[in-house]
Amino acid sequence: MSKFRAERATGWASGKVILLGEHAVVHGSPAIAAGLEQGVEISLQPAREQARDVPTGADPRLAEAFRQAASLTGIPDSIGLSLSIRSELPEAVGFGSSAALAVGLVRACLAGQEEIWSNAEVAVAANSIEKIFHGRPSGIDATTAAMGGVLRFQIGPPLAYENVPLGAELVLLLVETGTRHTTSSTVGALGDRARAQPAIYQPVFDAITALVGEADQALRAGNLAFLGEAMTMNHGLLRALGVSTSELDDAVEVALEGGALGAKLTGAGGGGAILALCGENAAEIQQILQQAGYRTSLSRFAASPGA
Repeated sequence: MSKFRAERATGWASGKVILLGEHAVVHGSPAIAAGLEQGVEISLQPAREQARDVPTGADPRLAEAFRQAASLTGIPDSIGLSLSIRSELPEAVGFGSSAALAVGLVRACLAGQEEIWSNAEVAVAANSIEKIFHGRPSGIDATTAAMGGVLRFQIGPPLAYENVPLGAELVLLLVETGTRHTTSSTVGALGDRARAQPAIYQPVFDAITALVGEADQALRAGNLAFLGEAMTMNHGLLRALGVSTSELDDAVEVALEGGALGAKLTGAGGGGAILALCGENAAEIQQILQQAGYRTSLSRFAASPGA
């Protein structure tokens, strides 16, 4: 029988943003995502009672996620555990907080048993757990949270992903609008519209797919100017799909007027946050957005060796 051996076990996972391709990825197209410097840390400690204790006032779905993570990693119900969370990610804005939580839970459960799984195995388990929060997740959030870096992802079948080598440093400004979204309802509503009128929606998905392909090459070549253009065009297409909001559009406009190379919503839309690509003027753009009342943070990705 598996035993929880540690006095305290921790598991960490990064948040995520989607550079290009959200929504289209659900319909089989590729997308590009990045694992953030910001993330979630899960800590587990043995508890006297045979229970899975979660923080008071936590999302009621957390208890089921905790139970499922313990079960998937082989921890029997007879072992009591207490959970605590330290998160740098706001919830329901498009930064992958639930996927990071799921990956962190799996890693903490494994650490307590001195078990080692590959990142791919952790991602599969975490995506199963994320269904508790998002119904039918594509897998891009859990995969990015487990792998980190910049990934090209495609749901398949078969599911496929690869690291994208960066030809130049990537500086991303994360901008919260102060609104929230529900991923499952936003994705589901768009899916219903797309199925009802494929002749209208499929060309938009195809255009997003083309942008992802060009952005992939731009990332590898270090062509940040074109990457920014592609991101801004992607936002326009997401507006056409009906998943943006006036708050998101306003934040994109402020970022672009402030000097960002490109900007777009990130995640499901319907509220949440935007992502701005910055050059050397990241601090200035961040200050402009903060003065406009937005909460912001930076995440950087170093150029690949030899770039």
